[in-house]
Amino acid sequence: MKLLLIGEFSGVHNNLKKALIMLGHDVMLAGDGDGYKGFSYDISIVPFKSKYLGKLLNILNFLINIRKFIGYDVVQFINPFAFPYYFYYLGLPKLVFLFNTKSIYYACGTDPAYLRSEFKLKYFPFDKNSPEKPNYATKNKLSIFGYFVQHIDNIVPSMYEYSLGYSHLQKTLKPIPLPCSGNYSVIGEIRTRQLKVLFGISRRNFKGAVYIVEALDKIKLEYQDLIEICIVEKLPFSEYIRLLDNADILIDQCKSYSYGMNALFAMERGVIVMSGSEPEAMVYLGIKNSSVVNIIPDSEQILLELRKLVNTKVDQLVVLKRAMQQQSKTYHDPTKIAERFVHVYSVILGKKLYEQV
Repeated sequence: MKLLLIGEFSGVHNNLKKALIMLGHDVMLAGDGDGYKGFSYDISIVPFKSKYLGKLLNILNFLINIRKFIGYDVVQFINPFAFPYYFYYLGLPKLVFLFNTKSIYYACGTDPAYLRSEFKLKYFPFDKNSPEKPNYATKNKLSIFGYFVQHIDNIVPSMYEYSLGYSHLQKTLKPIPLPCSGNYSVIGEIRTRQLKVLFGISRRNFKGAVYIVEALDKIKLEYQDLIEICIVEKLPFSEYIRLLDNADILIDQCKSYSYGMNALFAMERGVIVMSGSEPEAMVYLGIKNSSVVNIIPDSEQILLELRKLVNTKVDQLVVLKRAMQQQSKTYHDPTKIAERFVHVYSVILGKKLYEQV
């Protein structure tokens, strides 16, 4: 099949693209590198960054390279706003819908439906009054979103949280978990009793960073000789991975029901992950007995879980590390995930009857 993946979210489409190519498919990825993270892509959506002239140049770039965006069996979006807003105002994404056979929305990122799910959850990644919380309530943005949902052929949620806003639509299919990269590390013995904890912050008022930092400050005072803490902000992906390779514990987020891509890159390396792992979210994805340490927006609860890990015997920590990697292989292996997507693509192209893989 000839496939176009539009947009990037923390490596999701990069991981999926590699696996789809290994399965023999022709795949192109259009994106912007996911900002400072610097992920690779084949087609640049917004190569020009200047505020006013850049918009005009980006539109011209799209039109000049329009052949790169049409003629595919399936186009897969990762966000309704993968294209800049001004692309929609001019109707340019309509060309993508018109001149490709089928389209899929792999729901992974922030959109109006996801933000509405806040009222159905005990806690939510964005603080209520956070300046970083996207505003999709304007007439133009809701119109763009409505157009996108109307014209997309099918929606595939990646997590429990992303399903809530789309469960009422007939075009919403069963979920497919996020794909890891498949770069599984050999898990050796823990050579030092001092555990290395890594926490990466993308936005201060997002995913409960304030609770996590507070817990880390306290655990450091209690166990100065048994724990080494590394807190980083907005690192390029390659630099972040170098730090992850030397970590024992990754704290991903504490205001999510599910764990994200940061967690997957850690799990395949045998790093112990603390993140969202709520029972209903794991059941939704078919994950049994999740090894991820579930944490919530409560610094004392996070501190308690950190204490448990610090006081766990070394041999048991190695067992937990292996369980993390096994969970990654069982539920997030990129080839297995790619095969499930190929099955869905075949279904929507009318090549077979739909059965959940």
